[in-house]
Amino acid sequence: MVIWGAWNRKRSSLWRAGLAGALLLGLAAPVQADIYRWVDDDGTVHYSSTPQPETSQRERHIFDSEGRVREVLPAPMSAKERAQAAAEREQAERELEAALRARQDRAARERQLRRAYESLDEIEELRERRERAIGGTIQRSEAQETTLLRERERIRRQKDNAPDGSPLLERYRSEMEELDARIARERQYRRGQRDRLSAIHERLDLDRRDFQQLVLNGRDS
Repeated sequence: MVIWGAWNRKRSSLWRAGLAGALLLGLAAPVQADIYRWVDDDGTVHYSSTPQPETSQRERHIFDSEGRVREVLPAPMSAKERAQAAAEREQAERELEAALRARQDRAARERQLRRAYESLDEIEELRERRERAIGGTIQRSEAQETTLLRERERIRRQKDNAPDGSPLLERYRSEMEELDARIARERQYRRGQRDRLSAIHERLDLDRRDFQQLVLNGRDS
């Protein structure tokens, strides 16, 4: 019995020693934690279990417990870089808005052309009608000016043949001034009609080009 008790005491001591060793080994086991590597502004390399200070402007490498790079955090941008990035974003937004407006304008222009014309021939027919109409008013104005010029010449001869001091001289001068004003108005009117015709040609040329590109998609009529 004494021998058995001694053996039990020895086995108990061994068991307690093993348990204590296991606990010590458990405490000594490595803890799975991130390791941060960073370089300060002076170029010194640091390793720590916490991220680098916010004041550092360097790139950061995050390692796992086995020393492998798990993540690379880029260095924070400088004030100049942030301003440039913001300007680039604003420029991109403006370009996107401009592109959207251009597509909307293009679609609206196509709808307007489809409502106005059925073919390129219709555009040319409209051009001819406008040319005839405006050309006719210009010709009538030219004929009217010819009549006014003949009338002015007739009055001028009467004025030249009137004796000095004749009471008719003042009337002749007044009639000639009125005729000069009417002739000037006819000439101004024709300039306006020619400008109008030029604007019509310009608009119809634009309509023809856009109709070809937007409605016919570049196909021949």
